[in-house]
Amino acid sequence: MSTRECRYVAHLDILGMSSIVGNDFDEAWTMLSELVAVRDRIGRLELEFTESGERIRAIDAIHMVTFSDTILLFTKGESPPELKCMIVLLTEIFHKALCRCVPIRAGLAHGVFSFNLDKAMYAGPALIEAYRVGEAAQWLGIALGDSIREKARTLGMKSGKSDVVVDWPVPVKAGTVECAVINWPAVVAHDLKAKPPITVPQFYAAFVKAFGLFEDLPLDVKAKYSNTVTFMNQMLAVHAGA
Repeated sequence: MSTRECRYVAHLDILGMSSIVGNDFDEAWTMLSELVAVRDRIGRLELEFTESGERIRAIDAIHMVTFSDTILLFTKGESPPELKCMIVLLTEIFHKALCRCVPIRAGLAHGVFSFNLDKAMYAGPALIEAYRVGEAAQWLGIALGDSIREKARTLGMKSGKSDVVVDWPVPVKAGTVECAVINWPAVVAHDLKAKPPITVPQFYAAFVKAFGLFEDLPLDVKAKYSNTVTFMNQMLAVHAGA
């Protein structure tokens, strides 16, 4: 059975997976297995939103589909609680993936999206937008498409006193694009082992086994990690002073 409605759609994949497969397939498979383990754990979560008292099981609100190094998430509808659930789950996947040394980036959008679970068919403008906004970003992070920017902002989600959705000049190949993004550093600040400011070598250390020494990386790949650390330190500084 196929369905065609407006939904919230997220596209998430592992950064640099093709190079890992070419250099060390066993390491690539291990990394993919770690990401799937994160997905399965997150899928069992039950979320409670204190302002409304509403409890939502992730599996009841969001479909999660994995193919190759990509996870596709999409809601069953387009209600504000479903968007909150999507943001929480997407951020938690990002967080736990980093804890398991899996570098990912993601895009989130809203719009028409059709799927047929029986035939493994998934398509729609929302998926294209989520893919493009996520893949264009030269960092590890979660970027929001224009279609969802105001919807996410009006939720007023907080982590402590910090906004969960913030604006940021997201680095792309041609420069930067002003974009709404998920403030994941504020969300995971309690779980950091190193005190900020974080250095690029500190952040990249978890990925050396998979990608090799930082100094041996291509310049554009180095920039992705540097861009991530710049965002991370800025958000952590704001969070600490909030």
